Amino acid sequence: MPRTVETAPSPKSHIKTLMRIGYTLNSAIADIIDNSIAAGSQNIDIYAPPGRKEPLISILDDGCGMDLDELTQNMRIGCKDPYAEREKGDLGRFGSGMKTASFSQARCLTVVSRKEGQPLVAARWDIDRIEEMDSWCLEVFDPAEVTQIDGLSPDFPVKCGTQLILSNLTCFDVGSHALDHDTELASRLSELRSYIALHFHRFMSGPDKRAFTINSTPIEPVDPFMTRERRYQEGPSERMRCKGGHISIKTHVLPHFKYMNAKRLEELGGADGITKNQGLYIYREKRLIIAGGWLGMKPSSQLGALARVQVDIPSSLDNDWSTDVKKASLQIPVKVKRGLKKFLADPVKRSKKVHRYRGKQEVANEFWKICEDENSQTITYQIDPDNDQLREILRNSDRETSVLLIRYLKLLAELVPINHIYEKMSERPRDVNQQNVDLSALEELIEKVIAR
Repeated sequence: MPRTVETAPSPKSHIKTLMRIGYTLNSAIADIIDNSIAAGSQNIDIYAPPGRKEPLISILDDGCGMDLDELTQNMRIGCKDPYAEREKGDLGRFGSGMKTASFSQARCLTVVSRKEGQPLVAARWDIDRIEEMDSWCLEVFDPAEVTQIDGLSPDFPVKCGTQLILSNLTCFDVGSHALDHDTELASRLSELRSYIALHFHRFMSGPDKRAFTINSTPIEPVDPFMTRERRYQEGPSERMRCKGGHISIKTHVLPHFKYMNAKRLEELGGADGITKNQGLYIYREKRLIIAGGWLGMKPSSQLGALARVQVDIPSSLDNDWSTDVKKASLQIPVKVKRGLKKFLADPVKRSKKVHRYRGKQEVANEFWKICEDENSQTITYQIDPDNDQLREILRNSDRETSVLLIRYLKLLAELVPINHIYEKMSERPRDVNQQNVDLSALEELIEKVIAR
């Protein structure tokens, strides 16, 4: 019988792999927030104090907390079986998120926690020490040392809760001055605020809503479907049974850009952002995982910009959907894709209808003709030669003047700034307003012609 040889990976090498799993700051903090929500937290505060020579990031919650044995177990890498059955609402999967997410952004992770009726406890992973010792040497603090931990919040929950402190940060590429750190930190926190507002928006409302803050400033939810906006359309919905549970599907059509609240439009990246992010919005236990894109099931289009399909899946489907350790991507099973496809046509069709209805309303007038050539698959905008005013002008003009006018109108039609109009309608549709055309120069020209 073959003998067995222990070949566990070197901690010094293994930790370098864990640091490079592929988190961004946004996805790393989101993974940590998942743990806070799973612990029943009602208040989650992200704190990154400015002005420090060595910046840190803290995530503080008022969840159930841990005693020393639980903390030690949860500091273990991969402390959960990814195939084990999850309780409803459990946002974890591998039991590695808190650690790998932290290691991707910092070389030092300190966790302080208190369970109700228990003393404050703390433990730390220090990558410098792991590399030096080539050992998984978890530092556990004595009770007297806990209150002296750098970055410990003075607002630490009296009853119960947990605080993660990320220090010796590796996620910033800045100089050595505190001002450099503060500038970079402010920019990153602004991006993080937008990310949390979108990906956790469903936890910020309803009877069991949580309060999220960054540096004590509340984060307001961003609804990607604009369900409370004027002219929002709710489409068909269905509950689909699949292996391991049910998924819920809902379709949405956003209001036309003209009717969108300016603040909401900006929150979703403007018209360009809305167009790019059409498609599927997949939630795992109410937490947004995929924010837009059709995942190869249909092409994006300008006319389909307002279409959204919401898909809710339980954590029990993680294995079939191949949810990754970061909970930032997944793969839709082939059978589910087939079922989903029938829901994609309706919101896209209604999105096109919203665009086309407004288009006919605005351009179908007596001055312009819209010519769609099915053979060449082209669309052109031409000055209407049957316009009564134009015919009257030509009747009252001599031959030379009429020829000059027709040549001018021909050039005018050929040189319509289509590309510029398209660009501005994509980026800033609310700013394009022909009602505000300045006609003073033309009026002055008319007066000069009359005065001859």
